Amino acid sequence: MEKEKITLPIGNNKALVFEADPANKEEQDFAKLCKEVSATQPQSLQDFFTRLNDLQQKRTPEPIRKMGRKM
Repeated sequence: MEKEKITLPIGNNKALVFEADPANKEEQDFAKLCKEVSATQPQSLQDFFTRLNDLQQKRTPEPIRKMGRKM
């Protein structure tokens, strides 16, 4: 299966290209985060990754269901 190319503009003359597998949910979720960060128009790679890190920290992980014995 062919990967989807996602171009993320950085500043005026740079861009990141991310290739995401359409069948992989984790890659699609990451691509969505990258698009959100890119929409804020970061001016440098450092700014992009700083914003991406901040966004990832704000997201709470999905709760993990604990399996236990029922009495």
